[in-house]
Amino acid sequence: MMSADLDELILVSCLCPGLVWSASSTRPLIVASDGTVLRLYWMPVLLRLDLFRAELFIGELNGERKVMLSK
Repeated sequence: MMSADLDELILVSCLCPGLVWSASSTRPLIVASDGTVLRLYWMPVLLRLDLFRAELFIGELNGERKVMLSK
């Protein structure tokens, strides 16, 4: 498992747009998957405290905000 802050996670999502991001339901992890490869990141503390913001952040990692802005 890797440790990364919010800025680093955004950077990884921009550099690797094919990754599908999700949050683990059992552990404080953010999961990035690309077919058979899984990358696990510890969820930053601020996102652990606010599940709504965590879901919004996962959506941004998946590019949902970029799609909404382009429409």
